[in-house]
Amino acid sequence: MINKKYISLSAIIAICFSLSSCGKDPAEEGTTDKNAIVLNVYNCADYICETDIETDTIGTMDAFEAYCKEEFGKVVKINYSSFETLEDMFNQIKAGGVQYDLICPSEYMIDKLIMNDMLEPLDGEIENYTKYGSTYIKDTFDTIETHTKDGTPVTFKQYAVPYMWGTMGFMYDPDPSNNENELDIDSDVSSWDIIWNNNYKNKFSLKDSIRDTYAVTNLHVYKEELRFAKQMLEEGKLTITQYNDKITEIMNRCDDDTLTMVEASLKVAKENAYEFEVDTGKEHIVKGDYWVNLCWSGDAVYSLDLAEEEGKQLNYKVPDEGSNVWFDGWVMPKGANKEWAQRLMNFLCDPEIAAKNMDAVGYTSAMAGQDMWKLVVDRYECEDEELAEATPYDLTYFFKDSGIVDEGGNPITSFVIHTSEVNRQLYAQYPDEATIARCAVMKDFGSQNEKVNEMWIRVKGNSNSWVIYVVLGLVVGLIVFAEVKAATSKRARKNRSKAH
Repeated sequence: MINKKYISLSAIIAICFSLSSCGKDPAEEGTTDKNAIVLNVYNCADYICETDIETDTIGTMDAFEAYCKEEFGKVVKINYSSFETLEDMFNQIKAGGVQYDLICPSEYMIDKLIMNDMLEPLDGEIENYTKYGSTYIKDTFDTIETHTKDGTPVTFKQYAVPYMWGTMGFMYDPDPSNNENELDIDSDVSSWDIIWNNNYKNKFSLKDSIRDTYAVTNLHVYKEELRFAKQMLEEGKLTITQYNDKITEIMNRCDDDTLTMVEASLKVAKENAYEFEVDTGKEHIVKGDYWVNLCWSGDAVYSLDLAEEEGKQLNYKVPDEGSNVWFDGWVMPKGANKEWAQRLMNFLCDPEIAAKNMDAVGYTSAMAGQDMWKLVVDRYECEDEELAEATPYDLTYFFKDSGIVDEGGNPITSFVIHTSEVNRQLYAQYPDEATIARCAVMKDFGSQNEKVNEMWIRVKGNSNSWVIYVVLGLVVGLIVFAEVKAATSKRARKNRSKAH
């Protein structure tokens, strides 16, 4: 009963938020031109290049407005807003109140939106994505299969255009000053088991994200099955595709027996963890509050850069058992202005624009192309004098067949970066093929969604349950005390009246 009320409260909050926007004409917000084309865009917080007057940076949405004026002679105004979690976004879209034209969810939420008949299909191909999109992304994201509400099989290519992508792994301090037991952190982060290792109690954080932390726990629960699959791969009894299919199946298991094991494991992990967090871990690990942060690869890039500014080195690694490779993509909710929303999609897929967004947020664009390759080379290629110590890092799988040419105009077919560091920013932004092979795509929980949500509430609620009980006990105690005192005073007044 408590769990159901908790879930209902989240929905009520989302509905109230949406109602606060009712009665407002979006065309009247941010523009006085009644003929302006208004697009409502909904994206994750801090997930795009924004205008900054101090640095003379023109944000992506402002650049699109200027582009539309110059290219089409149209006044286009973007109402841009952000959400904190995908579940918040889903509730907002479901509640209505604001007609969004473009939103940016992750792959499992795109899956859910399609199955709930909440998205508009694309009208054909997006030109810049077709021309410059990474071959790897097209082969992976575009081909994800799902079905509509009536059961019709479809693929993501019919509804979505990729924006950013990455992995889930550990950002860690390989040599913290207070490592009194001389733990081999660099080795220990090679397995998800570190989360359940008592030697790391209060030395790591978990994501306050049901889908991500659940997937990691699944990989821990079924680690022996995963190790056997890896052995079969090494013996040539499984192909890379079959191996990846096995990881995908295990990571997405959510039957009742699995839920029971995951809940038990999560309760143990919770007692070991310093905190559950969504965004604060990026700063906490730099400050040294803990040594290991379960994180998305883009957050790792941010923290590794920040740590370097303070003279500290952090690393990033994807554990050997496997992990999640995630994709965020642009989709159009039902009723969207499809013509102009798709023009904005195309603009976002321009390699120059994509490179600016990638540079601004630290995450990895789904686009390849000349500008993106130049950005990667400028950022990560060693200087000539360092080449003797550098390790070749092959990114051909990502950048091939995207129209990139050398200075002489000749097509480039091999894309190798020479780097002097491993497990650093380059690896976080562009994992190697061996890492990609053991990373799988998350799917929606489907009919098990409610059970998974209830399990998560039980896990998260236990840590504070004693506080709740103490507070409730005090409140009840005060109420009882007040009532007893009032009754006693009333009897005393009656006795005094009788005496007189």
